[in-house]
Amino acid sequence: MDKNWKAQFYNLTEDELDSVAWRYLTFPKFIHLISYGALWFCRLEYLIDKFEGRIPEKALARMRQENEKTKEWCPHPEYQTQIDQWPEKNIADGRSLTAANCWFIGDEESPEMWNKYARGPDGVAIRSSVRKVWESIYLPAEFSFIGKVKYVDFNTYEMSSYEAHQAHHRAFLKDKNEFGHECELRICTMNIKTPACLDSLGRVFSKEDITGAKMNNFDEAGLQVRVDLRNLFDTLVLAPGSQEWFKNLVTHLSLKGDFKWNIRRSRIK
Repeated sequence: MDKNWKAQFYNLTEDELDSVAWRYLTFPKFIHLISYGALWFCRLEYLIDKFEGRIPEKALARMRQENEKTKEWCPHPEYQTQIDQWPEKNIADGRSLTAANCWFIGDEESPEMWNKYARGPDGVAIRSSVRKVWESIYLPAEFSFIGKVKYVDFNTYEMSSYEAHQAHHRAFLKDKNEFGHECELRICTMNIKTPACLDSLGRVFSKEDITGAKMNNFDEAGLQVRVDLRNLFDTLVLAPGSQEWFKNLVTHLSLKGDFKWNIRRSRIK
């Protein structure tokens, strides 16, 4: 793949590229992946964590102090009100303009991830590697990032004012108490249409759709981003408690699509 269509590394080193990466899916979401040949990138504002994209408290306090100095040059009450609202607007804009796709790093399956994201005996888990995920997703390099989430205490975490103003830096922060067990690999990009995206019916966007004002994706909850399915993964794990008919169905899909998946049942009882 052209390097211009590979996400930049964020909190990730070359040595970590061969780490095992998992994506746990309900069966409908798996069908979506293989039929569209695309991964769903959800806008931060629609993810489970309602605090996605928040600014750590110390950086937020520093930001407000800096804004108070700016208010000295803007005596009009309306401008001062707008300046007071800058941090909240920054957060809201970042949550709307940033879309993410999430994987989980770990050598073994996670019972909690099965329960939370596959939800039942008809779920599946894609077993891949950080390298394969990075290589297989088509994203504009200038505003796309792949890396490990940092699990922090938002009350004490130190972050520079510059980083705090940037939505993609905040997108890689999660609360350590609530989410620290997830060991998340996250891929982030801007919520705009590009040649790498498909519409809601799996069609390639026209040139007009990805230029000018039409590239904005404000009306959708996220993006369908094309992937190289042949390279993305080679092992598919069926959920704990899955039955023989389900394994036969998934095997049929593999044969029908001429995929070379290694299909096995979960080792978790």
